[in-house]
Amino acid sequence: MIDFDEAIRIAQENVAKLVKGAKNLVLEGALISADNTRYEVTISYELEGDDPPPAPDSAKDNAANLMALIAIMKKRRECKVFFVDSHSGQFRGFKRDTEG
Repeated sequence: MIDFDEAIRIAQENVAKLVKGAKNLVLEGALISADNTRYEVTISYELEGDDPPPAPDSAKDNAANLMALIAIMKKRRECKVFFVDSHSGQFRGFKRDTEG
């Protein structure tokens, strides 16, 4: 049987593999099912949209501030639950966290 640390590591590896552009991962929770068959590891992460277009050379402070605001608004945080078999350590899937 694997331990919590191993289940968390497996979940984090799968975030990196399956969620393109995920960064700043945060462990939100980890528990083992009542029947001890699987770990449920909740991880949140930041996703960014495409980079905003560059400001023109003659941009004033207002344009630069607007570009910074666009960049901030394109970031979003998502949270998903990752399932790991507690005996084999096999990754079993993930789903959107409905509690957050």
